[in-house]
Amino acid sequence: MMKDDIYKQAKEIFFKYQGNSFFMERDYLYKTFKNYNVPQNILVNWYKELLLKNKENLLSSSNNEKMIGEFFLYLDLIRCNKNYFSLDDINFAFNFLRKNEKLDDFSRLLMIEAVIDFIKSTNLSDSAIKDYCKNILSKMDIDSFTVDESYKYDGQLPSYVLKENIAPRILEDLEQISML
Repeated sequence: MMKDDIYKQAKEIFFKYQGNSFFMERDYLYKTFKNYNVPQNILVNWYKELLLKNKENLLSSSNNEKMIGEFFLYLDLIRCNKNYFSLDDINFAFNFLRKNEKLDDFSRLLMIEAVIDFIKSTNLSDSAIKDYCKNILSKMDIDSFTVDESYKYDGQLPSYVLKENIAPRILEDLEQISML
């Protein structure tokens, strides 16, 4: 087997698991992946390629529920592998949240929660994004709270998007932001 074939198999594993060794290990593939001895410079390129793929998926999401999943994957890739990414990569996600006008309130809430978790885990000190999140959460009105149709299952909204469950979440998120 040629070296390119070995790297091809390693790359398939790498991309399938978003470069995340925890998920590789969960499926008993981490040792297999490590045995390929992929050079660091190739890994760096794969991380950049993976981030670009995630960015394209985020920008081309067909509905808000899918967009939230892609947004989470994008931030999680950076969070788990922060040595490979720049502040520009992080700012792309924050700007995507700020500039996305087609978001319903629930999607915006989920994205803000992903940003809060990201900031907590990376100790990022970006007061502009914190202020933005705080401002958006403060303005959310439970009576006019919107939820995109893409969240419905069998024509029904799940219980976690019902108004009585949203108000405590918003308050908890505001509290978390104030502690960042």
